[in-house]
Amino acid sequence: MPADLVLVLAERDYMYGVGDLTLRIRRVEREAPISYDDEWWYYVHGMQLGHEGREVGERVVVVRGRRLVQAGLPVE
Repeated sequence: MPADLVLVLAERDYMYGVGDLTLRIRRVEREAPISYDDEWWYYVHGMQLGHEGREVGERVVVVRGRRLVQAGLPVE
């Protein structure tokens, strides 16, 4: 995984949140994806970033697999 990869996730690309989420990715749990709505979703660990890159806190979110692939993260 590229060092310090930051993704801005639209609300539709992650579960259980409202609005866009900016996340510095630390780890993707590839070994236990979730099947939902005919797609694979993955637990992603990272640091949520706020305005101007300020660290908000550690987060674990469930992210749409195809969004991770679009960002260049292999999911298999």
